[in-house]
Amino acid sequence: MSDNVNHPKHYENGPFECIELSRLLSSDWGQVVQYCFRWQHKNGVEDLKKALWFINDALKHSVPPIAAWNSEDACDSKAKADTLLGILATGNWADLGRFWLEFERGTPWSVRRALTEKINEIEKEGK
Repeated sequence: MSDNVNHPKHYENGPFECIELSRLLSSDWGQVVQYCFRWQHKNGVEDLKKALWFINDALKHSVPPIAAWNSEDACDSKAKADTLLGILATGNWADLGRFWLEFERGTPWSVRRALTEKINEIEKEGK
């Protein structure tokens, strides 16, 4: 039986449960991950556009991707997040391989560019 409150299928069907990554990130960036993680199983390209909104909000307000209480926690969180993002990039999870790779290795602006290009590609193909 499906449990859409505690264990929604659209967050569990990946190589790990989405919350494992999103809890390491600041609020805006955690939302980005959640929308991108589920887009193919919930609201389609609309979810990618919502993720882009959160990226733009984070950039506008200088919100860093990693949320931590101190620099030691930030280093641990970044290392864990990079590992999980690497898994998503390598597996091309949700057909967003470049996006996950940019999230792991790039800048917030390159993450934005990768997602924008993916949205444009999907809309051009009419998916």
